[in-house]
Amino acid sequence: MPPTRGWPGARSVAASLCRPEAVGQAQAELGTALRRVVVGYHVVATGWLWLLAIVAVATGRADAPPALGTMGLTLAWTVATVAVAGRPRVLGSWSWLAVDVTVATWAVLAPLFSGASPGGYPFTAVVLGVFSRGVAGGMAAALALAGATVVRSRLQGAGALPLAVAVENVVFYLASAAILAWGVEVLERADRRRRAAEDALAAERAERLRSQDRAETAAHLHDSVLQTLALIRRRAADAPTVAALARRQERQLREWLSGERGPGRPPSVQTDSFAKAVERLAEEVEADHPLMAEVVTVGDAPLDAALSALLAAAREALLNAAEHAAVEHVSVYAEIAGQSATVYVRDRGRGFDPAAVSPDRRGISESIIGRLRRYGGRAAVHSAPGAGTEVEMVVNVDRDHGRDHGRDHGRDHGRDHGRDHGRDRGRDRGSGHGDGQGMESGQP
Repeated sequence: MPPTRGWPGARSVAASLCRPEAVGQAQAELGTALRRVVVGYHVVATGWLWLLAIVAVATGRADAPPALGTMGLTLAWTVATVAVAGRPRVLGSWSWLAVDVTVATWAVLAPLFSGASPGGYPFTAVVLGVFSRGVAGGMAAALALAGATVVRSRLQGAGALPLAVAVENVVFYLASAAILAWGVEVLERADRRRRAAEDALAAERAERLRSQDRAETAAHLHDSVLQTLALIRRRAADAPTVAALARRQERQLREWLSGERGPGRPPSVQTDSFAKAVERLAEEVEADHPLMAEVVTVGDAPLDAALSALLAAAREALLNAAEHAAVEHVSVYAEIAGQSATVYVRDRGRGFDPAAVSPDRRGISESIIGRLRRYGGRAAVHSAPGAGTEVEMVVNVDRDHGRDHGRDHGRDHGRDHGRDHGRDRGRDRGSGHGDGQGMESGQP
C-alpha cells in the first residue's frame, strides 16, 4: 500500500484507519471512532439525497426514472460502505475511495438528467478521502467534485446552476478537505497527549505502589524480625525462650509471606475488633517484656487497612517503650470517635530528644510516622530527656464498613478512668512514647 501523504495528523489517523494492528490500542480506538463518523455521515447524506429526490419527483420538478436510478445507486453504495465498516483495510484503500468518488461525482452530475438535487451526498467522498488517506485523499476527492461541479454548471446553464453557486461549491469542497485534514491533526495530537499523560500517570502510580510496598516490607521486617532478633540477643542464655521466639517468628513470617494475614496487621492480631486488637497487642508486649500496659479503649470498629496500620504503629510505640524507656508501666489510650481513630502511648521513662535520633533509625520515622502517612493518617512524638515520651497516632475511619458495635461498652468502661489517665497529656507532659521511646542514644 503506498504511503499516505499529507499532514502528520492526517497520516497518523489514516494509519489507524488502514493498519490498526500497527498502532497502539488507543490509536486503533480513535480510528474506529473516525470510521463511525465517516460511515454515519454516509448514511445521513444518503437519506438527505433520497428525501430531496422524493420531494422533487412528487412535485414534478424531477424525472422519476433518472432520479430513482440515482437513489438506487447511492443506496447500494451506502449499504456496501456500511458492510465494510469493520474492515479498515478495504474502507481505507485507494481503490475504495476511487469508487466512492465516482459515485459522488455521478450524484453531482445527476441533476443534468433527473433535475433532483444531490443535497450533501457528494461531500461523503471528501470526508472518506480525508479520514482514510489524509489530506491527499481529501484533496483528490475535492478536485474531482469541483471538476464535476464546473462541468454541470457549463452544461446545465446559469439558470439551473448559477456560476456563483458553482464557485461556492468548488471552494467549499477544497476548503473543507483542508479544514478536515487540520481537524484530524488536532484530534490526533490531543489523543497523543492524552495517552502520554495516561502513561505518565500509570508509571507514577506504579512507582508509588512499589515505593509503598518497599516501605511496608521494611516496616514489617523492622517490627517483627528485627525486634525478635533483639529479644533473642538479650536472652541468648535462655535456650528454651530463644527457641520459642524463633519458632513464633518463623510462623508469623510464613503467614505474612503467604498472605494469610492482611498487610499491616500485627502478627498477634487474630480478631476483627479494633478494641480487642489493642488489648491483645498489649498482652503480647507484656509477654515478651517486663512491662505492664494499662489499656483503655473508647469505641470500637471492624478492622480495615487503616486501622490495621494504626495497630502496627501502636505496637511499635509499645515496643519502643518496653525496650528503651526503663519503666514498668505504660499507658495506652485508644478511641474511635466520629471519623477518626486515635491511640496515645505514654510512659514516664527516660525520654529522648526526637531531633537527635539518627536518620538510619527507622522505628519512628517508618514504622510509626511513615506507616500512618501512607494510610492518610499522622503521628506526633512528644518527648524530652528525663520527661518521658508520648506518641499520638491518628487515622481516618470508614464507618460505612461496619457498625460501631463497641461504642457503648467502651464509653461506659473508660470514659472517666481513661480520659484522665490516658489523654490528659497537657497536665503531665512528662510522659510519652517515640522513636527512641525513652531511648538514650538511639531507637530501633
